[in-house]
Amino acid sequence: MLTNQEANYLLELEKVLSNPNQTVDLSKKKNRLELISHQDSDYQFWVEITTNQKIILKTSIHHLECNSYIGLLRIDFRGGHHNPSTILPTLPEFLIPFADKWFDPSESHVHFYVEGYKPLAWAIPLTESDFPVKDITHPSDISDLIINFARKINLKSLINIQQAIL
Repeated sequence: MLTNQEANYLLELEKVLSNPNQTVDLSKKKNRLELISHQDSDYQFWVEITTNQKIILKTSIHHLECNSYIGLLRIDFRGGHHNPSTILPTLPEFLIPFADKWFDPSESHVHFYVEGYKPLAWAIPLTESDFPVKDITHPSDISDLIINFARKINLKSLINIQQAIL
């Protein structure tokens, strides 16, 4: 388990692709990019971009530790979710108004790691966040989402995105 400060530290670390030739192929249901940090080589990460029949797009970053992983941040489009109702002392103030909130599949949202809860148990609507991509209405929005997510997690590498052929 991480503290909130440790999770923020991991998100703020500068990251690069472990293999600079990795490509995001949007025709695949799942893409995983492996990341490392030259600032703190004790940590490894991966970003996963997933689509399935339930969720149109899920983008997440996970911290890898001893053959396990801890979700740090995830953005869901067209996926339902229910926030916990219990408010622990570790819950950041900005999440308190969203206690016990149900997100229906039409409400895109961003998940956060919070100490004392299951990873990524807490979310807020994307409309309430500073994330610039609020919805996906056009295929080019997916590229914008990936690029902005990379900025949010401090990924310094350029990402090669191969668009799906429609």
